[in-house]
Amino acid sequence: MVFAKGDPGIASLYDKLLVSEELLPFGERLRTKYEETKSLLLQVAGHRDLLEGDPYLKQRLRLRDSYITTLNVLQAYTLKRIRDPDYHVKLRPHLSKEFMESSKPAAELVKLNPKSEYAPGLEDTLILTMKGIAAGMQNTG
Repeated sequence: MVFAKGDPGIASLYDKLLVSEELLPFGERLRTKYEETKSLLLQVAGHRDLLEGDPYLKQRLRLRDSYITTLNVLQAYTLKRIRDPDYHVKLRPHLSKEFMESSKPAAELVKLNPKSEYAPGLEDTLILTMKGIAAGMQNTG
């Protein structure tokens, strides 16, 4: 179950955004060890796929995955922005015209933590993503 909840791709995104160059090989080694251990686990269990013996849990995890992945991506970019205030994600053209033309300050759109030392919404976003990921991961969160 723990291996089924692991996501080396998400770990790679965190590395790409947040880890210094000299530490990147460490993350690569961890992901390689994850894949090797997963392969050995499947071999010992006599399965081809993780959670092969528990299709109900496999389905539940699959349903949660898109939400947890979204929260992880949001968290990684939020951490990047907190660590590097000059880092900005470029807006994509698929955003609604109302959003793009909105001149309302963030404080009018969302009630934010007024005591945060970071740009508006960043600390709130980080806390919400932490809670959401932990809730979604449950016993491994």
